Amino acid sequence: PRGVRSLAKPGMLAVSLISGSAYTLPSRARAPRMDAAVAKDAAFGASHTSFYTDAVAKDSYETLGEVLEAKCADPELRSVLGTMFDGCGTITEALRKELVTVAEKQESVFGDVQLGVDVLADDLMWDICKTEPLIKEGASEEEPEVREMHADGKFCVCWDPLDGSSIVDNNWAVGTILGIWGAETGILGATGRDQKASLVALYGPRTTVFVTLDDGVYEFTYGANGVDGWLCSRDRIQISQESKIFAPANM
Repeated sequence: PRGVRSLAKPGMLAVSLISGSAYTLPSRARAPRMDAAVAKDAAFGASHTSFYTDAVAKDSYETLGEVLEAKCADPELRSVLGTMFDGCGTITEALRKELVTVAEKQESVFGDVQLGVDVLADDLMWDICKTEPLIKEGASEEEPEVREMHADGKFCVCWDPLDGSSIVDNNWAVGTILGIWGAETGILGATGRDQKASLVALYGPRTTVFVTLDDGVYEFTYGANGVDGWLCSRDRIQISQESKIFAPANM
C-alpha cells in the first residue's frame, strides 16, 4: 500500500510497519536495475569504506621511538611528542576500566554536563604535562585558561581531553585532540600555521594516534602485535582528491 514501509522480498509475506497487517507482494515484482557505476557508488560495508582495505601485513613494524628518531628532527619536540603518546596510552587504560557517570563536580565554564571520564582524561593530561620540563604552558577545553607549568619550557600544549564524550555512554569511539606550539608564540593569538605538531588519538576497539611529523602524517597503534607501546601502522597518510569520509559522532 502507498505510504507503508515493509521488510520483504517479492513473493514473501510482508508485514505493515504501521498497522501490523499482512499481505503478499507479487512474485513478479522486481527492483529496478542499477548500472555498474550506480551500483558501485551505492556500495557499503567494510570492503567499500574501510581505511585499511589495501593494508597488507608486514613482517615487522617500526616503533614510535624509531619513527620519531627518523622523522622528527627536533630532539626536544620528539621528547614532548613521546610524553603526549604516554598520555594517550594512560587514557586508553583508564577508559577501559572507568564507568560512565556524571561527574560529582560540574566545573565546565561552558555549562556543559561533565562526565567522570571527561574529568579523568583532563586530569591525566595535566598530570602527564607536569612531568615534561619542556612544556611551558598548557590549556584545556574543559577549563580554557592558560596555566604555566615550567617557566623554562620550550613548548605550549592545548587539548580537548575527550572529544565526543557525549556519546561515550553508548560505547562509541571518542578521542583526544591536541596542538603543540613553540613558547615563542604561546597559545593565545597563535594560529594553526604556528603549530610545531598536532595529534589526534582515537579510542575505539583499538587506540590509534595520528600525528604530524616532518614529512607527513603517521598513524600509530597502541599495544598491537603484543607490543607494550606504539607501533607505526600507517605512514605518509594522505586524503585522496576524491574521497568519501564518514565521521560517526563528529570524530
